[in-house]
Amino acid sequence: MPVPALVPAAAAQAPGDRAPGDWALVLSGARFPGDETPPEALASALAAADAHYGLPPAPGGAAFERLGPEGLECAVHLRFPAGESRGTLVFVHGYQEHGLSAPAMVRAALDSGWTYAGLDLPGHDASPGERGWVDDFSEYGAAVGALLDGGLVPRDRPVLVVGFSTGAAAIAEFLSTLPADAPARTERFLFLSPLVRIVAWWPSRLGLFLAEWAMPRLPGRTVGMTHDKAWKQSAARDPLRVGDPPSAWMHVLVRWEASLDARAPRPEAIRVLWGGSDTVVNAAYGRRSLERLFPASTHEEIRGAYHGLPFEGGAYLEAVLRILREELASGETRPGG
Repeated sequence: MPVPALVPAAAAQAPGDRAPGDWALVLSGARFPGDETPPEALASALAAADAHYGLPPAPGGAAFERLGPEGLECAVHLRFPAGESRGTLVFVHGYQEHGLSAPAMVRAALDSGWTYAGLDLPGHDASPGERGWVDDFSEYGAAVGALLDGGLVPRDRPVLVVGFSTGAAAIAEFLSTLPADAPARTERFLFLSPLVRIVAWWPSRLGLFLAEWAMPRLPGRTVGMTHDKAWKQSAARDPLRVGDPPSAWMHVLVRWEASLDARAPRPEAIRVLWGGSDTVVNAAYGRRSLERLFPASTHEEIRGAYHGLPFEGGAYLEAVLRILREELASGETRPGG
């Protein structure tokens, strides 16, 4: 099992006057084969990242690792609780986001005595690739598989895998392309606002066909994501977030969605949460698709909540965290694999 380059909480110095771009650049180049980033520079970058996202130093320290084949070494942000960890919460972010984009998930894991492992999907944050781009969703699925089966996540303790939007699609891609005779995975799975189709699916595809040549990149979306008014401002100044994504990514999504009909059903009992006022994904279609692909899945709606469940505000976020804590408590009775 790879041993993370642990940065103890006591070594996490205040970020001082470092600009966000400074520590983001350190993370974007760190931990590749042959990397010579000094440990103190990495420690400072991790501390600056936590400060930027309003996170206190993790009680058990922090680490930054990479997993995957050469050229696809995806980044993993690790935060450790005090004492022995009860399990690992793996968080797979949504499109344009990254492994630290949902501080509430990090706090919930650490407060429950769990390790937090936030994956950066290909083309996002510190992972390789053009910003916001992949050639195929199989790259997302491969990144999830590399984290779950690459030795970084302990298998003698519970594992809860949480996927938001495109992150849920990445997990679904990983699970639905396992060998036909593969048994059910032993991790627990929680999907938040999973992406299968966006709203206005057909008009969006037509608009892309007509205007893609004039709009190679789309304006990054923040409208309709959350009731938390401060989030939009924080997203705009987030140095790890993808800005204006490539419009051609929609073609990749279309191909992936079309491929799902040919996938055999899987036995994983996934718990799925939907925002009742989501204007980003087509929840009704997504539910039907996931119920076919994962017949044992259960679906719940948080009335009034928008798409961005991991960074919703007020009572909406508390509803998400209540369910997350339920899953963490349930997971403690079940090993990760």
